[in-house]
Amino acid sequence: MKALIVLNGNIEDLNTLSKLGKKSDFILCADGGANYCFKASLIPDMIIGDLDSISRDSIRIVHENRIPIEKFPVKKDATDAELAVDYLISKGFRDLTIVGAIGNRMDHTLGNILLLSKLNQNKVVGRIVDQNNTIYLVEKELQLTKQKSSFVSLIPITNTGATITLKGFEYRLDKAKVSFGSTLGISNRLVDEQGHIFVHEGQCLAIISKD
Repeated sequence: MKALIVLNGNIEDLNTLSKLGKKSDFILCADGGANYCFKASLIPDMIIGDLDSISRDSIRIVHENRIPIEKFPVKKDATDAELAVDYLISKGFRDLTIVGAIGNRMDHTLGNILLLSKLNQNKVVGRIVDQNNTIYLVEKELQLTKQKSSFVSLIPITNTGATITLKGFEYRLDKAKVSFGSTLGISNRLVDEQGHIFVHEGQCLAIISKD
């Protein structure tokens, strides 16, 4: 089943949020993510977190619709985002999309992106989506469909780097070693309708971006 996690980062495109919600079997809002959900005319299935950023109007709508809340103390050992991820993993969801993960707080943004590693470890397909980017963590392989005016960047996140093969791209690689910290994989493009990313060793983030 497919689940959508709505976080409290920057969400500018409420139309995309609405479309993602309608395609999901379960919508879980982490705290203030509920504010965006209601603005997009979505009724989440559950709210989770310490409730320090949800608005009074949103709380009213939550009670009116009898939306379940799992409340945690403000002082805790995990962010609301990680609590949401852990909850959906425990319920057996195997396909998660996360929105609102990217915001002004770089610490939260990086923490949210690296939650893709936890999803990967639990054999869950995960992606982070915002108005300009879709982010995956690739350990083995990923197939992409060509999108107009988009870039594809590969960034190794293991300290030993990653060994990568790319097919269908403008800049192809054949079991090339890309070092941790290298910018070799930045700003590639698909030239075929389908592109294939193979990671033979290590892990990398695959980021599909639009200017």
